[in-house]
Amino acid sequence: MKNVLTWRYATQKYDPAQKVSEENMQEILEAINSAPTSYGLQPFKLIHVKSPELRKQLRAASYDQSPVTDASELLVFTVNRNMDSEHINSYMKRIVEVRQVEREKLNRFEQNIAGVLGDLSSAELIAWNTKQAYIGLGFGLVMAAHLGIDSTPMEGFQKDKYDEILGLEDDHSVLVLTFGYRSDEDHTQHNKKVRKTLEQLVTVK
Repeated sequence: MKNVLTWRYATQKYDPAQKVSEENMQEILEAINSAPTSYGLQPFKLIHVKSPELRKQLRAASYDQSPVTDASELLVFTVNRNMDSEHINSYMKRIVEVRQVEREKLNRFEQNIAGVLGDLSSAELIAWNTKQAYIGLGFGLVMAAHLGIDSTPMEGFQKDKYDEILGLEDDHSVLVLTFGYRSDEDHTQHNKKVRKTLEQLVTVK
């Protein structure tokens, strides 16, 4: 796994002719879906943008970054602007469905979640939800590397423009993640990865 993670980098230029298989993309999506989140709420969604026209518009809202159109696959992570009782109740129903437990036994858990999230402002809630989305993004990056697929996580885009292009109202775009295969012309692939040493990173007490 160490060699795989050293191999991966934020791909700057993709080969548009090389496509990620549906099977591999499914594995990546399942990995993201398996990521841990606070309370297990998964307060984010994925938009798998396949339309060339939409991707062209999104590229214009991404400061003309080529991975938006040239990568094989494009995911937009969106988060909920609000976390109302309907969303939490839907999660409780899913727990009942999967674990076959009585709904009443989840009341205290539900009240705890509602109490914690109810104290957050709208901006704080979006920030909290975005942190959960980052965990999912990390799982997607690692799975892609495991499969030998290149990827590029992106924050550099106009989020409000993305929301408008994608027709979002209740949700807000926060992250972009592209997948594909690096172009031979992407010279950044030859750059050595620069990271702290473990001694610089880790403090033992």
